[in-house]
Amino acid sequence: MVRFKGMRHIALKVTDVERSAHFYEQVFRMRRFGPPKHEGLFVALVSPNLRDQISLSTATGSEETDRALGQPGDHGGIDHFGFFVSPGSQLDDVRQRVVDAGGSYLGRHDVDKRVPSLFFTDPDGYVFQVTRFPRFTSLFVAALPILNALRGHDERAQLGASAP
Repeated sequence: MVRFKGMRHIALKVTDVERSAHFYEQVFRMRRFGPPKHEGLFVALVSPNLRDQISLSTATGSEETDRALGQPGDHGGIDHFGFFVSPGSQLDDVRQRVVDAGGSYLGRHDVDKRVPSLFFTDPDGYVFQVTRFPRFTSLFVAALPILNALRGHDERAQLGASAP
């Protein structure tokens, strides 16, 4: 049996590794995961929970996949990536921290009335989302199918499947 444990990292091509590393350190309190590699062209950062990582590189190609990379900020099929903050976090403080570190605020799009969500760009133009989940998030996620059914958002009906 295989158990998926979550996303390990996202790798971003950036124009300036130090500037980008500083941005993610300032906004998300990430820390460098080991020294810079490849003559300073690559830095890995890890989040405070020690689970999430961002790899930053100015290299023109990927050693791992042996392919050329697009320009920094090109989306290449990626719409955005996301972070979440603790239930008590103030979204105005999040917005100010991102802007102070060199990011840009794009707007607010709430996932649900209890799940506010802000969108930003980092200094290279990558779009990211910051979401504040309510307390007891695991209970909330477990209850989503019931909540959706009560609101008339039965996924099976939308997919054309017959109800049990």
